[in-house]
Amino acid sequence: MNVLSHVFHLGVLFSAFAFIWFWLQLLLMFLLPEGIRMQLRYFLQLLQSLFLGVLVLKFVDKEEGSLTLNGMLVLSLITYFLYLLRNLRSERNAMQFQLYTNLYKKVKMKNEWELAVALISISITILWVFFPVALDSVVTQWFYEQTHDLIQIPIIGWIFKLAGFFFLLATLIRFLAAITWMLRGPKSKLPERDSDDFDEFEEIK
Repeated sequence: MNVLSHVFHLGVLFSAFAFIWFWLQLLLMFLLPEGIRMQLRYFLQLLQSLFLGVLVLKFVDKEEGSLTLNGMLVLSLITYFLYLLRNLRSERNAMQFQLYTNLYKKVKMKNEWELAVALISISITILWVFFPVALDSVVTQWFYEQTHDLIQIPIIGWIFKLAGFFFLLATLIRFLAAITWMLRGPKSKLPERDSDDFDEFEEIK
């Protein structure tokens, strides 16, 4: 039960942080020219993931009383990593793009970038477990206080808790999908079809 409650509260935290980050990005849209925003979009995505990683560690530190390597910390890091991978398309869907549209390369590049962001973020977050200097920064404290205060607002807080419930369900599904994938092994790729190939037909006289 503690595990489910922990994942639920992480989902509430993720939802509140996403809400705050949305408004920060909206503010940047008005302050920065479009060209600069386009150049910074990948950096901002990585920055968002890193800030979220620090908040996860801050949450565990507050809940457990200290940031030590235990089951809850490992669970939090796994949940955080799965959350970062939420936008990855499955290999089967990517192959469907390859067969039916010209978006396959874009989907593949986006998958590679999402995976790179997730791996960089989880690596740096694990590093912060042993060198928790980022947890005491002014920016981290501001984000943590804002998310905590936002969750306490009656109506908005209920919405975040509802989002946390659905996040819990989605996380359980991801865990089950990961276990199933490991037990069955990776699926074989869909066969490619040459666009010049046509089905044989009988000539009608």
